[in-house]
Amino acid sequence: MKKSLFAIGCAALISASTAFAEGGMFEGYLPENWQADVVAAVKFTRMQFSNWKLEDGTSSYTWLFSYDAALKAHWNVADWRNNLNLALGYTKTDGLGTRKSSDKIFYETMGDFNASEKIKPYVGARFESQFTRGYDYSEDEDGNEIKTVVSHFMAPGYVTQMAGVGYFPNDNFSTRLAFANRMTITADGSDSYAYADDKDTKKIEKFKNEPGLESITEFKYSFSEIVSFKSRLWAFVNFKGFDQIDGRWENLLALSLSPLFEFQISYDIAYDKDLDEDSQHKNVILLGVTWRMF
Repeated sequence: MKKSLFAIGCAALISASTAFAEGGMFEGYLPENWQADVVAAVKFTRMQFSNWKLEDGTSSYTWLFSYDAALKAHWNVADWRNNLNLALGYTKTDGLGTRKSSDKIFYETMGDFNASEKIKPYVGARFESQFTRGYDYSEDEDGNEIKTVVSHFMAPGYVTQMAGVGYFPNDNFSTRLAFANRMTITADGSDSYAYADDKDTKKIEKFKNEPGLESITEFKYSFSEIVSFKSRLWAFVNFKGFDQIDGRWENLLALSLSPLFEFQISYDIAYDKDLDEDSQHKNVILLGVTWRMF
């Protein structure tokens, strides 16, 4: 039975690979003035040990779902750009249980006006949050695990509005500078999460408004038909002072092993003074099944 299921699975993957080899599964459905790059992926890692005494080993399972969509509509007067990035992943480790490894909701929409070929004024908005609860893990005096909720959907939630000028020399590179208003929202029932709280007041605030300057630089490059790289550097400076700065630098190197399988290496650096005085780092290496839709 297992051999039959394996054979059916291989046949399905080979058939899908043939269908996707020419491009995305919905390629050709967009209007002529639209461009799209839409990729969905499921990635899984497994390490299983049973009576393995040669060296230490802990069984673990990791899965990650991701969805990345970039759409651009072009008219003579303006361009409309939309970016959606979703991710949710968990890791199950023997002795520790299941813990979240990735959780992201990111949506950005922007309209830039074609005042010139490369330098364009623009307006836009962005929404950022997460899907599920995040926990801080500790132990009591008896060694029992204590799970403390530290985040969930809209705790925090970030909504940013921006208006500025961008430089778009080609499809691979862009840099923008804008006046931005960044709003931090903490949902009801989240008094213990101080994402929007002003520490100088006795009241626990659930909404914070921060006007400032925002800079975004994006770069992508295809080394070949199977190797690509993209990078995004974001920085926000509160008008209160240059010590009130947030930033995030995201990097992704992707290697397409076949039309359906992709190997990825990502490295992210983030800094948010309200969350931690030190920088935060995230490095992920994954192999998974990828569906390219456009």
